[in-house]
Amino acid sequence: MSWTGRGVALTSLFGAGVLAMSACTPPMPPDVLAARAENQIQCQTGAADVALPENLMGSMQMLGDTLTSVCPDQTLMEVPEDQPAPLRVTTGPPSAETIAAFEENCTPGDTIYVPLYGYPVTLAYNILGLEGLVLTPAAIAGILNGTITSWEDPAITEPNASFDLTLLPEIAVMSTESPSGAVEAMTTWLSDVVPDQWTEGVVGTLPNSTVLPTYMDLILEMTLMEGTVAVLPVFDAINNLIPAASLPVVDDAEGGTGETVYISADDVQLAKIGVGAINVTTDEKGNIAAAPAVGGIPVAENFDFASTKVILQEGQPMIGWPVNGVGHLLVCDSPDNPVPLSVAQYALRLAGQGALESYGLTPIPEPVRISTFTPLKVVAAEGDPDGAAVDVPAEGESD
Repeated sequence: MSWTGRGVALTSLFGAGVLAMSACTPPMPPDVLAARAENQIQCQTGAADVALPENLMGSMQMLGDTLTSVCPDQTLMEVPEDQPAPLRVTTGPPSAETIAAFEENCTPGDTIYVPLYGYPVTLAYNILGLEGLVLTPAAIAGILNGTITSWEDPAITEPNASFDLTLLPEIAVMSTESPSGAVEAMTTWLSDVVPDQWTEGVVGTLPNSTVLPTYMDLILEMTLMEGTVAVLPVFDAINNLIPAASLPVVDDAEGGTGETVYISADDVQLAKIGVGAINVTTDEKGNIAAAPAVGGIPVAENFDFASTKVILQEGQPMIGWPVNGVGHLLVCDSPDNPVPLSVAQYALRLAGQGALESYGLTPIPEPVRISTFTPLKVVAAEGDPDGAAVDVPAEGESD
């Protein structure tokens, strides 16, 4: 692939350390590999639209602002997800229908898709004064399938003995017409841990619910009507002051205690560990798709604890939030327009992931993030034995 524009150094802080380590024989840690790959970015000239769901409006603008700060001639504009654009953000793995619709606006060119971010998912509820309510998988399954309609049901009261759950409105489940990555993540988890109680399988829409036209309608209805519940990303619940249920995780990893640990929905550190339960598949073109990360136990080959910068207390088990959606980025890779691919490459760099984290999203685990460099055409530098290399300016160009 030919590059235009100029190279702009992003992480010169790592330069000396990377050079010193380049002669090491053992494989380098993921964070060091990432530092090598982040050394430079090829700036482009032009603008690109990115289509995304309404609850993520503002997230890519934050990323675009950081990109423009180093590449002033390169801009990013958000548009609604139903509008054609050379970049699209989803809240879950892209379906065949989503890919086909995107490809209609990607000619000439090829479609690339990779995981972009994670996000913890919970059951949010509008009951003032009940912050921190614990809901088990069986209780959530019963609420969502309509068999539990009262807050006084034993499945809810037993793990919440310190709460007064009497005289509350009947539970009313809310959802949206369009499939939701959050609902897909929640029903993936329920299908795994309580398949007898949740028999609907993995779905993007809830069959036993009051359906609202848009996501913003759902949020408004929840804030106005006491007793309503909905499957939401944790950051949306927090941003709209809607209580979010705490969830249990069984410490059944190898060497684990087998005990059940209850995790607060707002624990950002444990969200990073929970997304470590990610599993990925790669198609024949090298595109990467990630299913929801559920269970709270990281997958060893897809998770590097050191790079998370998470600090655990002594004896604290390596378990995280058990229900996590994984959003993806679709890219129109057209030789006539290098801007979308450049934006995608930046989005999966540390700076781009940091911008998304500022919005409330969870960075992709480092080993998975590094694997996206291949489909995103981050070119291996000569002499780099690990292949996670930098975009190097052509001879004669200045940094």
